[in-house]
Amino acid sequence: MGVRSFVNFYNVKSNLRWMNMLSQRGSHTKRHFYILAVLIPLLLVSALFVLIGIAPFGSHNLLVSDLSTQYLQFFAELKRQMAHFSFSSYSFLMSIGDSLVPIYAYYLLSPLNIIILFFGNAQLPIAIDLIIWLKLILCSVSMSVFLGKKYQMYDLMAIYGGFAYGLCGFVSMYFYDLMWLDALIWLPVMIYGLEKLYYYGKPTIYVISLVAIILTNFYMGYIICVFNVLYMAFLLKKNQPYRLPFFENLKANWRKIGWFIWYSLLSGLTTAVVLIPTAIAMMATGKKDLSVVNFLFKGTFGLSFPVNFGVGGNDFAGRLVHNPSFFTGSLFIVGIVVYFLSKMITKRDKQAAGILVGGIFVGMWLLPLNTIWHMMQQPAGFPFRMVFLFSFAIIMITYEGYLQGMFAEEKLLIRCAAGITVAILIGYVFANIDGQKMMEFRFDIPQLSVSNIVLVFVVGFMIVTTIALIGVGKQRRSSQIFLGFILAAELGLNFMIATDGAPFGNQKAFEHTYAQSIKKVDTIEKQNQSDRGFYRFVIVNKPFRNLFKVPYNGYNDSFLYRNYGISSYSSTLNTHTHHVLGDLGFSSRNIRRIDSFGGTAITNYFFGLKDYYFIGNDTNKLTVRKQTAGLGFTADNQIQHLKLRRELVFDNLNRFVQKVAGNHKQYIVKPTIVSNAHYVTRDYFGYKAQFYANTTGPQYLYVPRVRLIGVSIYVNGQKLSNLYSGLGTEMVPLGYMQKGQISTVTIHSNKELPKIPRDIGGINMRNLKQVVKDQNKHLFKLQNPSRLNEHGGHFKGTVNVGNKARTLVITIPFDQGWQVKVDGQQQAVKRVAGGLVGIPLSKGSHHIAFNYHIRGLLAGVGVTLLGLVSLCCTAIWRYYRRKV
Repeated sequence: MGVRSFVNFYNVKSNLRWMNMLSQRGSHTKRHFYILAVLIPLLLVSALFVLIGIAPFGSHNLLVSDLSTQYLQFFAELKRQMAHFSFSSYSFLMSIGDSLVPIYAYYLLSPLNIIILFFGNAQLPIAIDLIIWLKLILCSVSMSVFLGKKYQMYDLMAIYGGFAYGLCGFVSMYFYDLMWLDALIWLPVMIYGLEKLYYYGKPTIYVISLVAIILTNFYMGYIICVFNVLYMAFLLKKNQPYRLPFFENLKANWRKIGWFIWYSLLSGLTTAVVLIPTAIAMMATGKKDLSVVNFLFKGTFGLSFPVNFGVGGNDFAGRLVHNPSFFTGSLFIVGIVVYFLSKMITKRDKQAAGILVGGIFVGMWLLPLNTIWHMMQQPAGFPFRMVFLFSFAIIMITYEGYLQGMFAEEKLLIRCAAGITVAILIGYVFANIDGQKMMEFRFDIPQLSVSNIVLVFVVGFMIVTTIALIGVGKQRRSSQIFLGFILAAELGLNFMIATDGAPFGNQKAFEHTYAQSIKKVDTIEKQNQSDRGFYRFVIVNKPFRNLFKVPYNGYNDSFLYRNYGISSYSSTLNTHTHHVLGDLGFSSRNIRRIDSFGGTAITNYFFGLKDYYFIGNDTNKLTVRKQTAGLGFTADNQIQHLKLRRELVFDNLNRFVQKVAGNHKQYIVKPTIVSNAHYVTRDYFGYKAQFYANTTGPQYLYVPRVRLIGVSIYVNGQKLSNLYSGLGTEMVPLGYMQKGQISTVTIHSNKELPKIPRDIGGINMRNLKQVVKDQNKHLFKLQNPSRLNEHGGHFKGTVNVGNKARTLVITIPFDQGWQVKVDGQQQAVKRVAGGLVGIPLSKGSHHIAFNYHIRGLLAGVGVTLLGLVSLCCTAIWRYYRRKV
């Protein structure tokens, strides 16, 4: 008998043994199984929402973390586009403008998002709650059905595995990042398909589910593709005959490996219509940069990690920095250890399980592997995003061990449970020694934050779970039912602890405040609709911000109010947007955020910030600047060579205006610092700087890379607005001052600042007004500005170019997707002013048309068609080959 024939005979024999054994153990009909597989997680998830009070089951909404700052706003835009059947590839509602392609691909491609169409914007939080509610249920159902179908055993333990997966530690900690949950729904389906491909050569389920995973969220698609390689190694080892060396086994199964690679490749090719344009767009973000530090050979978590084997290892405060959220219920934590020590389990099965579970664990712990698994980047918060794979693996393996009778080994079961309890206790010891409570808005603490009182519940659940498992091992039906109640209570408590401290919103208050806000903004818009051309509109809505129990910056509120702004927060923020605005003084905490605060008289004019609308609790104030440059202006050709330098904001502003005007006048004049003082009181750290202005105009204080939470700023004894005590404000306006005027800036901080703030600059308004006067004759006049909301990728206008300033600067981030026609002739687009769009022009009047083309879309369509054709050809070839 040849090697390949021997392996195939072994596999068939193994499968028949499994089928015979499982059919003898069957005790529930499939119909009852499927009913319970849906009903139990539905009741459990609904009960959790009722207990927490989440709408529509209560008065709260889930507008916490990214749900309040990203999803709400992006869903509002998606809803508008779906309702109008108008999908724009480019939007001016996203900071100063950006492609929407990566936003769609990363956040919005779940088919369940269609639910938002049935809700108004004020009720969008309820739609979000329902989407999450439904996804948690579907995760559980998917896993239960997978276990039943894979092992042909439809009993309660498979259902327990389902809701343990649907409410595992990953889900409890990250369910508000709802775009990741689709991958958890599809994962069991895909693995079932992968086994169908491996054992029977049937690729359909594998291909369809893998395509669905990649399309709904390419990031999770990548993570799961890495896992697929590990799972294939698991299958190869599991089915390796004892007398056959490993590499001989690979050679014998080269066809299976080849088909796995081929169908995985074709699945990827089929999704290219999304992947290629998204990859190109993502290369314009800060995510493209690799850091050597992320590949150092070291661990990512310490000896406190066993804490997460027990219930309640993490709470909401530690969501950004914590150890891997391993928790999947004591049943499966104990079960996986029993599996590796049980005499009922073959050595080969243990080896295969070790490859799968050990590979995931090492992949999380070893930093280079962890970085590779996170798409070559370390997560900015929400670490160990692949930990749900660990939960999936131990549930599947434990269920397999249960079917082989491993829980009948009572002494082993007790020893394993005791060992895990001791390990968790040791974890708590190290967590208390090394750990510390998460400080407010401080995210650099690598240790785990724990609550020691939870340890009582950990031990209690471990004891009752062990007792119930002993009964299960003796095939007592009542023990199996009792085990289900224990697991449900344990998972529910873990979910409650994971959300403990979450600043849930009040849905009725949200609806009322949102309706009032829209009404006020619409009123202002209608009053000023005299076609003033393009302008940006900064809205500070205090009542809306007060809805949230944590500082709310309203980064993406332009999508809610439909106004062109400055701020944005997403994982897809254009790096040119971030660098240009950040280097010119706008506030930024990291590469994913840019705030509307930090503007100066210079940036307000050139970036078209015409309106500033402050909506207060009692009074509203609208500030309308008389002159702004709108969407574009002409500049001297020197602007093409301007390079902005990090943290040299006043120098950048000065050179920006110089390059626009083509001269060497001083537009920023530093004041003379008279004195500096640093003192400490009982209540705060104090900083005082006295200076006299060397120019007449607005003066500004630049505070780089300092989070100003808990900081109060005073100018000549008058406290500035708390708006300048935010998470990342950098440019602080000190007021309009006369040349020679002496002023004092005082800062009170609840923490010591890294250096004395003394970087102050004043704008020479006389020189700046002359530039503005010259510019007003040569501004880009946008046609039909109201159409930008629906057709941001297509606009046109006219400009009159003078003798000197012959580069048209459009204040949107540079993107090679823009195609420009000047007077009907194609014109190249240049990157100017450090990252804006520039078009060289000749003297005279010009008509200019801008059209945005999604780069890589045609290539993506072509590759997708190639993938589909290849799938069809492969299917036809295999069909006729089997016939022959």
